[in-house]
Amino acid sequence: MKTIIIPFMRSAALGLALAWLTPLGQAEKLPVETFFKDPEFSRMRLSPDGKWLAAIAPREGKNNLLTIRLSDRKLFGCSEEDENEVYSFNWISNERLIFRMKDRNNFPNGGLYAVNRDGSKPKVLHPSFKTSREFGSRVFKVMELFDPLTDEDEYILVEVRKGGGGFREDRAFYGNIVRLNTLTAKEKRIVFNRGDILQFIVDREKVVRIGVAQHGLIRTILHRGDAKSDWEEVYSGDFRTAIAPLGFGKNPDILYVAAPNGDKKALFQFDLKARKLGRMIFAHPKFDVPAGSPIVSDKTDRVIGVRYEAERPQTYWFDKDYQQYQAMIDNALPGMANDIKNWSRKEDRILFHSHSEKTIGAYYLLDISDKKKPGLEKLLDLAEWIDPAKMSPMKSIQYTARDGLVIHGYLTIPNGSDGKNLPLIVHPHGGPSARDYWGWDRDVQFLANRGYAVFQPNFRGSTGYGTRLRTAGYREWGGAMQNDITDGVKHLIAESIVDAGRVGIYGASYGGYATMAGLCFTPELYRCGINYVGVTDIDLILKEYPLPKKINDAIDAVMIADRSKDKDWIKSRSIQNNIDKVRAPVLMAYGMKDWRVPPKHGRILKRALDRNNIPNKLIIKANEGHGYRNEKNVFEFYREMDAFLEQHMK
Repeated sequence: MKTIIIPFMRSAALGLALAWLTPLGQAEKLPVETFFKDPEFSRMRLSPDGKWLAAIAPREGKNNLLTIRLSDRKLFGCSEEDENEVYSFNWISNERLIFRMKDRNNFPNGGLYAVNRDGSKPKVLHPSFKTSREFGSRVFKVMELFDPLTDEDEYILVEVRKGGGGFREDRAFYGNIVRLNTLTAKEKRIVFNRGDILQFIVDREKVVRIGVAQHGLIRTILHRGDAKSDWEEVYSGDFRTAIAPLGFGKNPDILYVAAPNGDKKALFQFDLKARKLGRMIFAHPKFDVPAGSPIVSDKTDRVIGVRYEAERPQTYWFDKDYQQYQAMIDNALPGMANDIKNWSRKEDRILFHSHSEKTIGAYYLLDISDKKKPGLEKLLDLAEWIDPAKMSPMKSIQYTARDGLVIHGYLTIPNGSDGKNLPLIVHPHGGPSARDYWGWDRDVQFLANRGYAVFQPNFRGSTGYGTRLRTAGYREWGGAMQNDITDGVKHLIAESIVDAGRVGIYGASYGGYATMAGLCFTPELYRCGINYVGVTDIDLILKEYPLPKKINDAIDAVMIADRSKDKDWIKSRSIQNNIDKVRAPVLMAYGMKDWRVPPKHGRILKRALDRNNIPNKLIIKANEGHGYRNEKNVFEFYREMDAFLEQHMK
């Protein structure tokens, strides 16, 4: 096997020779950089002909687009470092790519660009917000790739949304579809948004056939028979149980959807002519499926597989060849999650990512041009400075909440530990309409390396485990959702895994709210808390969250609270109104450019903590958004966390 060596890669050994050593018999205390340094590569993809690779990689401290010619491993830079960096790209032909940029606050800046694989013929398809402002524009236009037209065409479909910077502007959420030439930047609108369509879906012939609208709580699927037809409603239902359109296979009259199958979601066909749900394609008894759109062959246009999240990520292949390819890969790399990312149009070369909870992993290439002698080649490690032998195992667990609901989660035990009477960090996820997954988690591995067991509960309100668990979390901020976290901690204490006197809690976004709710409502349970970009004032997040008001307010009233009718409830569950119950010290961190959870949440919380003489520290970074991205700030934050836990979790 060959490994690609990139000349401008930072040294994998950077800073690791300075690893701090703990007393003999304990795990080696690794530097913060080991866990939080940016990977060397991200989002690697094969070209349609399978002869080139494209990837995002840091260069001079910023992520740029590069390509690698597989025949000789020659590298080409396709973007240049400036104040922005690449965050997504797509091949649109064997020769040409498009990419989007983000600023250093991880905020998409509206820019869209095209370039040939060797770096030639660069074209600005749409300038960034900053450039637009410099030329006096007061309307910000965002272009997002909708779909390439053909593998050998310079044209693409993009969704164009416009806004004037005003809060909750409807026009900023309802885009039109345009046909864009990547060589000239000329565009032609082909689908006009009637003013309420949030999502469009294209069939395999590149005709925009499906639109998804929502009014209040009702989700509607719209269909048109061809590019010249009017939209017709084919389905409507409550968003809590509504079917979700996913995409097309070979037959343009059959739409693949996620729809209820009892309590769980399953993959179904939806007959657009009959306007009704058709055959169920795949279901799982314990978990919702699928995770994303079904996998479609570029060669045959047929649906060949479906991804879903069980205790570990899974792919079910309907196609026998791909069943064999997956088995071949899994046998060669046992114990790993081996995710096929993409393949050549001839399907003779397959790119996949092999990873686990102990490593970010590596990219591999499976060459099946000669099916009698398939070749498996390791291309490169994403973070070769990470030694899986020094990382900690993550296992799935489940327990029963006080009302009988079964809760799933993950528990990571420090490497080399006997798993008894350990200090614990509870790490609730954000969302809360989200979930934790098995796999590499740099926060978890960092905390485990410091000697803490880490508990990640998928409390009610989490996705992926069925409608009952998800909807049981509605209107339960600080209530039953928080009880699930508490019950999980008590379960681990009862199992003698955790030392009841050494429990801390750390979370981000909604997880930051759950952190503070734990300190407020169960102060006897926790020694300290770390609130990272967390919600503290529920009324503020309901008032200012940037989504279309006509949709968001109705959904919020069901999922969180109604601002006009639930004022007392909102007050009782907001953190700043319960600080008198807090006993433990608090570390907080926010970003000035965070539009999801603005730093005023942190300032409100700090004032309340100070009034009650609770030890606390508030970090606010001027150049960060919803979570820190600048490596210097990231390293600083986790060093602060390290020292904070060292002080308060002894």
